[in-house]
Amino acid sequence: MNDMSIVIDNSPALERLTRIFALQKAEFLRDPYPSAEQRIELMQRVPPMLRKYREKILAALAADCAGHSRDQGDLLEILGMFERTKFNIAHVRNWMKSQPREANFITLGSTKAYIRHQPKGVIGNMVAWNFPFDIALGPMLDQLAAGNRVIIKPSDLVPECGRVLEQMIAETFDEDRVAVVNGGLELAKAFPRFAWDHLVYTGSGRIGREIMRSAAENLVPVTLELGGKNPVIVGPDRVVDPWTIATISGVKVIKRGQMCVTADYCLVPQAGIEQFTSALTNYMNKNFAPENAEPHACGIINDRHVARLQAMVDEARAAGTKVIQIGSDLKPGERAMPFYLVVNPSDDLQLMREEIFGPILAIKTYQTTEDAIAYVNKGDRPLGLYIFSGDPAFVDQVAHNTHSGGVAVNIVALQAGQPSLAFGGSGASGMGKHHGEEAFREFSNARGYVETGKGGVMNWIMPPYGEGTRFLIDKVAYANVVSQLRFALKMLPKNLLAKFR
Repeated sequence: MNDMSIVIDNSPALERLTRIFALQKAEFLRDPYPSAEQRIELMQRVPPMLRKYREKILAALAADCAGHSRDQGDLLEILGMFERTKFNIAHVRNWMKSQPREANFITLGSTKAYIRHQPKGVIGNMVAWNFPFDIALGPMLDQLAAGNRVIIKPSDLVPECGRVLEQMIAETFDEDRVAVVNGGLELAKAFPRFAWDHLVYTGSGRIGREIMRSAAENLVPVTLELGGKNPVIVGPDRVVDPWTIATISGVKVIKRGQMCVTADYCLVPQAGIEQFTSALTNYMNKNFAPENAEPHACGIINDRHVARLQAMVDEARAAGTKVIQIGSDLKPGERAMPFYLVVNPSDDLQLMREEIFGPILAIKTYQTTEDAIAYVNKGDRPLGLYIFSGDPAFVDQVAHNTHSGGVAVNIVALQAGQPSLAFGGSGASGMGKHHGEEAFREFSNARGYVETGKGGVMNWIMPPYGEGTRFLIDKVAYANVVSQLRFALKMLPKNLLAKFR
């Protein structure tokens, strides 16, 4: 399947996507290698755009998410883009430079070999609902730095955010450079079947597999950010440490736990389980029980997810598991769920079999460090792995013997917000990276160049083969090290003279 686009029906969203996709493909062929100045100018447009649309962004988040913290909206959806813009602009010229590679001076003389990173072309970005602006604009900044054109598909679960995103992008960029296309299920199904030059998807592993299958029809390379069950491993020295308790609690409140890099479950020394649970309960009751933390979080995205999360809690209670509720019972029609600590749940419970993605934190125990490592390793590789300890040996032992997309020590989720640090999954938690230099490489084709120079023995390597060819094979390539060294010393002055002629 090599069509430039595929239209499944005549819906306006698919027709618009088809038109813009063809337009961007054509314009990329016309201007396939934007200069550093062009790329920088495009990225510079983003902070003023966000400042202008700040209130509309915050209002859209509140409307779609049944309430949303203004501070969280500013910090995570807007201000982070300022830092990513600044970082990319500061480094893009250096990233664009040719990277020399070694060429055999003895046989190839002054021939040059190097890598030049070429823009891939037109990139599609399927954005998750939980960070509708960050996940749309962050990768876009990386893709523009790499010289590409971009089409963004917001999630239909956040229609107001999608509308604002489309409006501000249309006002800021020509649609042949960056465009937003909103639509429902038919658009979501069709989007990964276009012949993108690269496709980015952020969301669940189940949908990620479908995206990858669709993209494979056109051999489209993919970046998949899929989340997972992120463990927090608490060392014996940090069981009641105030920073540990505050950090685990605070990050769990962000987006009411609906974040791919949040803490999914904690592993705590068996001897410290009561102290840890008590400290966590007290801290959360003091700071997040009032109003079910509404000033600090957002609502659950929809009623279906409320029912899914409530079923996890009900199943744990029915199994006799200790469940601690932080906050008031959820009122009918509302989505500000309370928080739940579930202590030593059985591994056959739903909340231990799948990513929670909500305001539930499981707490498990371990006897030895090796036990904790083995527990993490028996599951899928998580997107983030978090270690709390002041003991470097403990930290190293856990980090070196586990796998994850990223690691954070004595903090949760911070690795996902660093402009300079590659962000992405491993195994079931995803593939590919964005943020910073690794994103520039991800959205570029590392194109190998060779420029022949003077000297060397290229005439012996090329047909028609002759005596020189046999000498090179028999008396040099298959010869002992001494013979090879003699040949190199003989060729060295000849190649140096040829280089400067």
